[in-house]
Order: sequence, then C-alpha cells, then structure tokens
Amino acid sequence: MPSMRTLRQCYLVGFFIFLAFDSFSQSTTNSPYSRYGLGDLQYGGFSYNIPMGGLYNGIQNDSTAPYYINASNPASHASIRLTVFDVGYKSNTTQLLANDKKYLSTQSTLSNLSLAFPVSKWWGASLGLIPYSSIGYRIYDTTHVDSIGKINFSYEGEGGINQVYLGNGFRYKRFYAGINISYLFGNLIFHSRDSFPAAANFFNTKRSQTSHVSDFHYTFGLQYNQTVMKNWQLIVGATGGMQTNISVKKTLLATTYKNVFGVEDVKDTIIYQDGIKDTVIMPMTIGGGIVLKKTDRWMFGFDYSMQNWSAFKSFGQTGALKNSQRVAVGVQFIPNKSAGLKDPYYKKVFYRVGFRYIDSYLELKDTPIKDYALSFGAGFPLRKYKVGEVYSQSVVNIGFELGTRGTTKNNLIQEKYINAVIGITLNDRWFIKRKYD
Repeated sequence: MPSMRTLRQCYLVGFFIFLAFDSFSQSTTNSPYSRYGLGDLQYGGFSYNIPMGGLYNGIQNDSTAPYYINASNPASHASIRLTVFDVGYKSNTTQLLANDKKYLSTQSTLSNLSLAFPVSKWWGASLGLIPYSSIGYRIYDTTHVDSIGKINFSYEGEGGINQVYLGNGFRYKRFYAGINISYLFGNLIFHSRDSFPAAANFFNTKRSQTSHVSDFHYTFGLQYNQTVMKNWQLIVGATGGMQTNISVKKTLLATTYKNVFGVEDVKDTIIYQDGIKDTVIMPMTIGGGIVLKKTDRWMFGFDYSMQNWSAFKSFGQTGALKNSQRVAVGVQFIPNKSAGLKDPYYKKVFYRVGFRYIDSYLELKDTPIKDYALSFGAGFPLRKYKVGEVYSQSVVNIGFELGTRGTTKNNLIQEKYINAVIGITLNDRWFIKRKYD
C-alpha cells in the first residue's frame, strides 16, 4: 500500500497533467516569424537548463541531491537516483519593432511537465509533456486600387505542436546511451482575409487551413563521464534524430462573406476539402557538447547543434527553409552545496549564467534571421533529508532570457524579448513496497 506522502504526490502530478493539457493547447508565442515552417521551435529545456544558455548535451545529475531531468538528452536518464517530478511555467514578453512602430505583447503558459525515476542501478526512465513548436501572429496590410478603393489584407496563425515523450537511459561503466520516443500532436491553423470596406458590392474573402499533426518521432543520446584530474570530471555528450516523415491531415475552407456590424455573415463556400493526407519531412538533427565539473561547486559547459531544415518538406513545398545552428555556453556555481542549517542560505543557492546564439531556419529578403540571448538565474534548495542511502532535496528554479531576434533592415521585423521561467523540481523515493512484521 503506498504511503500518504506518495498518494499526495500522485494527486499533485495528476492535477498538473490536467492543467497542462489545457494550457499546452494555447499559442505560446506572438511572432510574425512563426508563420513559416512549423512555427517557433520551442527549446525542450527546463527551468534548470535555460539560465545556462540551454545546455543539454553533456548535462548529467550531480553526485548529490537535488537531481534533475534532462529530457533533451535521453542518455542522462541513466544517472537518475531518485524519482524526480519537474513542472515549469514560462512567461514571454516581446516588443516588435518595424518601420518606427512598436508593439508589445505577453504570453504565459506551462512549459514542461515531466517525471523520471530509476528502474535499476544501470537503467533510468522518464516521461513527460513538452511543447515542440508554437504559432501565434497577426499581420495586417492595406493597399489602394483606383477602380476598387481600399483593400485590407490580414494574416493570422495560431496553434502548435506538442510532444508526449517516453525516454529510457542505460549505463555501462562510464558510458551512457538513451532513446526518447515522442508522440507529436497538435493543430497548425492559418487564416487570411481580403476585405473591401469601400466597395459595397464586393464580397470579402476568407481562407482557412488547419493542419493536424499526429505521428511518432525518435531522438537518441550518448554520454561519457571521465575523471580527468583530482575533483574534476569531464562529460562528453551527443544527441541526434533521424529524418522522419510525420503524418498530417489538412482541411481547407474558403468562403465569401459580408461584415454586418462587425460579424462575418457567410454568403457562399468556395472551397471545402477535408482529410487531405500528406506528410511533413522532419529534418535530421545532430548535436554535441562538453561539461567540465569541479565536484559539485563549479560546472562549465558548451553545446553545438544543427538541423538539416533544407530537407524540410510540407505539402509538396520544398526549399523554403535553410539549415539551422545553435551554440550555447553556460556556467553554474554553488558556494557550498553541503552547507548546514547554521550556514548562511546564500551559500546553498545555485547561481547560473549563460549565452546562446541561434542561426534559425529562416532567411527572408536575403537576410538570415538570427537570435541572441543572455540568460541567468538561480536555484533555491529546500529542506534536505535522507531517503535510504541517498539524500532527497527539492529546489525552486528561476531563470531569465534577454534576447533579440531578427532585424529592422530590409523592412523586416526585430523582436526584443524577455523570457521568464520558474519551475519546481521535487526529489523523493516513490514506488516503495510497504513492509509489515
């Protein structure tokens, strides 16, 4: 029979799962650049990784609690020593700059929900729900034709792709290997309108496209852990994913309408096609990184990854995207992780800082769209207690990213943003069989 504490934890997990499915169905971005490809790709790191530039290839659990989940490299699951539950919340504030005009928007949502646990001394597993991409934008334009008058154009997009993953990591001596099996699902919704406010005899036109994504995707990971000198460890990590065909069903709808006191009064259906089957070719992904750790006090890391988006194909369209690259560096410092109750609390805090650079898959008007961000944050440990042969300690993590994406050159749009993340990582020992005398 499970303990009362385990039951409370299960109820808490169930509550967050219910909340997550409602929250993840909403758009989490407001960017005109999400109009292309699969939208804004959402980095799968948690509130622990993000302040360090989003390092993940070489990240493993520390030798003592608290322990974390690194869902981006499944090889790290093998280093889990306690059951870990992680839930994160993200808020994004973006300022759009274009033609001397500014627009400010804010979105907030759950950013991850994951559980990991040791199966044996050499095997660890994890499962969770995290976003893959998000779409959210509204673009308006106006032109004038002498014979018609004013014509308004609008383009809107919403939705995104989420992934439920199941990961397994295995250890043999100093080598670690793992696989994540992800189920991708979600709707990508696009609307466009042409309206004629000055021409009373003209019907407006609205076109809508909904693409329903539903299929499996696989990613792999490797890690090697080696002591290189006294108190120093080197961890080398690599991740990758093969090119995958993802099943998509598309619905097309085009109608003519009139605006009646701000309400669209549909007059006729021009096009209606439902259940159009096709595939989206997801590109090959490969990445690598190194982490250098001095006991549990210092950690330095570097990551590099690339994706072959030039091979991306969606509904017969190819060549719209280019290959992308991502570079990240990060540092973590803990003054004294083993500080006692009588020591100042600031000595126990995890201090983190990092930087990342992304050369995205977009190139518009012969201009590459790049993304730079400085990140920082901290982890605030809670009470530590012993569970069997190891210590359990939960932690509250916060992090911030200050970044810039795009440029105002060539009449493009520049985004200046602040991402704030907060998460809680719970460590405990679950699934214990009760013993009776």
